[in-house]
Amino acid sequence: MQPQPSTQNLVLRPATAADVDWGASAVFASGPALFGYVFASTPEESRKIFQQAFVYPGHAFSYEYTQVVEVEGRPVGLILSYSGKVKRQAEERMQSVMARLLPLRKLPRILVNLADLSRIKQDVFPHDYYILSLSVLPEFRNQGIGHYLLAHAERLAANAHCQAMCLDVTYANVRARKLFERNGYRVICNKTSDRFHQMTRSGGLSRMIKPLFLAESDEVGAKHLSEDLRNL
Repeated sequence: MQPQPSTQNLVLRPATAADVDWGASAVFASGPALFGYVFASTPEESRKIFQQAFVYPGHAFSYEYTQVVEVEGRPVGLILSYSGKVKRQAEERMQSVMARLLPLRKLPRILVNLADLSRIKQDVFPHDYYILSLSVLPEFRNQGIGHYLLAHAERLAANAHCQAMCLDVTYANVRARKLFERNGYRVICNKTSDRFHQMTRSGGLSRMIKPLFLAESDEVGAKHLSEDLRNL
């Protein structure tokens, strides 16, 4: 049985391109069906595409927005996240990266899948903080590491003056949804399409959010409450 680490034994650090071998696989494992849909490729092809993309800086799938947690020098988990403002910029940069990595013949199918996905996913507003992926190695799960990473993401969100945490999880990923619920996240919307369901076999997407505390003096926060928060 793996000994349970204490928070004193955990070391958090920014990811680097050198984390690609395990880090890209960990991020991909958090949503293989979803990445496969975005890349319009088989699971194995999609994993390789994501691995290549991970080492490029500045885009939405990059190591640059990833934090790694280590136990005794061994990477055991990570979280890839950013503010809504940064997310929008990072997604714009992602287009040029994907153009280098994806074969032209896949473009029509990719465009159809992305259009379908845009109808399913809810917007992320500039003052929201979005978690794209959270992953913990199987042998280190149920030891508080997911909670530790989520708490760190909330600190990053507060530093960025965000008002709410948000993320998307597939219907089929019950384990992840329960983790987020234990940490104060709630489902505010469920959406799917026949195409998404048939091609991913993951049901659909649930948007989950967690409001963050705002000081009364935070006038900017008071004015810019996201639509997600209003729906709670």
